Amino acid sequence: MSLRFGAGDDVTAWSHLTLNKYHRGDIPGKITKVEEDGQGQIQVTVLFDLPGEEQFNSPQVFMISADKAKITGGSAPIISMVDMKLYPKESYGIVGIWAQPEHPQWFADVNVIKFFSPEGYTNYIQSGIPLIGTSSDMGGMLSPTYKQDGSRLTFAGVDPSELPVKIIPYYGVLSADGNILYVDAYEFSRARLTASQSTFEYYGPRGVTPWLIRQ
Repeated sequence: MSLRFGAGDDVTAWSHLTLNKYHRGDIPGKITKVEEDGQGQIQVTVLFDLPGEEQFNSPQVFMISADKAKITGGSAPIISMVDMKLYPKESYGIVGIWAQPEHPQWFADVNVIKFFSPEGYTNYIQSGIPLIGTSSDMGGMLSPTYKQDGSRLTFAGVDPSELPVKIIPYYGVLSADGNILYVDAYEFSRARLTASQSTFEYYGPRGVTPWLIRQ
């Protein structure tokens, strides 16, 4: 998840938040209270706006460490987190190769993925083989576009196991050091990922956020 404090009292949580349905993208919120304790920690109260889910719009309380490097807090079912780290103001670039080199079978839609710049497109290698478009409108190398916004990324995964090749919308969040890309799919029914509800681990370990490592 990416939690972003903007100008004034604006806050956005960018993730999929599981309530009685999935919410993806920006969840807007407003800071309603800021207090500093004797140790220099700052307590921030945020009220998120979930239209149609008003029963979950209770205040969320976060604690920013005295050195301003970490934030923790929140409560289920909206946000509950431990020691999220501050992402730098000057963002890391996503350009390069991202993979699970010791586990090539994990997270198959996006392992391995290469982000190019400045064109803003991607290429994919799965099981050591570059993926080639197979439908009439996908000639040559598969290269869906991507968009980076600071620590946040929207891109695509691919599944060539059926024809035509499936293009699957994904989003990602970069770690605070820029070396890990946490990923998830907007559409679970088509994605080759594991989740906390998974009954098998063909595509990765169950109950953890899928992640790729900068190569």
